[in-house]
Amino acid sequence: MRKKGLFRMTVQCPHCHEESEHKVIDHINIDRTPEMREKVRDLSLFRVKCPNCGETVLAVHPCLYHDMSNGFMVWLWNEEEPVPTADFDPLAGYKLREVETMNAFREKIAVLELGLDDRAVEIMKLLLLMRLRHDLDVVELVFHELDARTGDFRFVAVLSDGVEQYAAMPGALYQRLKQDVEERLFTSAKNFTRVDMDWAAQALELLHEAE
Repeated sequence: MRKKGLFRMTVQCPHCHEESEHKVIDHINIDRTPEMREKVRDLSLFRVKCPNCGETVLAVHPCLYHDMSNGFMVWLWNEEEPVPTADFDPLAGYKLREVETMNAFREKIAVLELGLDDRAVEIMKLLLLMRLRHDLDVVELVFHELDARTGDFRFVAVLSDGVEQYAAMPGALYQRLKQDVEERLFTSAKNFTRVDMDWAAQALELLHEAE
């Protein structure tokens, strides 16, 4: 059952296997509720307590993150039906993104909060992943930070054994990629778009064809 900003979902506890109903937040306007920023970062927004055994459960559910100051929206959307559209005038100039996992949700928000072009960042991640996989079994690559002193982009590579390793890419590469995607690629500003490494692989092909 949904109402504005809230809905109820049924969660099965992985510990005792009991099902229970919880009220969760599915729309966040970070300018109006800035305290939610940290709840997204530490995933506490998605944690519920099982009333039967008392264990904390991570409940993945659709959630729209709206940042008016930085001009973007990100949908965490793992439903079978398409993500809701947003084709109306007030969103002119917004970046509209769709992601499927909570790690991608947090990462996309972090990238866009910094005012970065996430398309260039995803291509950087793909290039770095291809390089790292020559020597490492990388299962996930996540943006970590932009080094203000050196301009380097730092990423966390998660290996198949759970070990995390840091890797960097130069800021000069980001600038070149940003210019390329701005000049040669079109990304809809009227619909939510999934810009991930699958998107980056297709983008690289298009950029090579355009050379």
